[in-house]
Amino acid sequence: MRRVFLKNWMVAALFAAVSCGMVACDDDDDNGGTTPPPTEPDITAVCGEYTGTMAIVDVVAPVSDDGTDEPAGTSVDATVTNEAIEFANFPVRDLIVKILGTEDGVDEIIAAIGQIDYNVPYTAQISEDKASVAMTLKPEVLKLTLPGSGEEDPGTEIEVTIEATDGTYTLESKALEFGLAVAGVKVAGVDLPGFESFSLDFDLAKK
Repeated sequence: MRRVFLKNWMVAALFAAVSCGMVACDDDDDNGGTTPPPTEPDITAVCGEYTGTMAIVDVVAPVSDDGTDEPAGTSVDATVTNEAIEFANFPVRDLIVKILGTEDGVDEIIAAIGQIDYNVPYTAQISEDKASVAMTLKPEVLKLTLPGSGEEDPGTEIEVTIEATDGTYTLESKALEFGLAVAGVKVAGVDLPGFESFSLDFDLAKK
């Protein structure tokens, strides 16, 4: 009889402990005890891996064969960190063609230059409605080096002055849009004669 009583007492105690635990969990949920509150988006929402296009835009855009003035885009990938938009392989071919005004010899120039890494520092501020991130871009000079033939010809330095428009990242669509302007070009420290500025429009989407 004593064993039955002890057994019933242990079952009752276990049931009471479980019931108290469930009530405690309910209280925690109601009071937000262990459940973290939802986090609001901030400027770090723009960080991540991107893919999209870069298009060269003239001051007066030429009309294409299909009757539109939409420039063709070059595929481009980028990574956005807390400090910069980073291009591991900046697409300089179209830029060089535009600067030279011809495609003759451009492939050889690209092969000689090699892969170009280019970063665009920025500062950011999220909108009041938390729907977008406004980015102020602070591009630096893009430096290219054409290798020389030897000690007497160490190579030629090309400096491309880049300016920027503001960029915008939209949280809902995960789209990042910004523009860079090629404002000037120096070859071996001398301004390229007859150069006319042009813009690079970037239309990217987070992967």
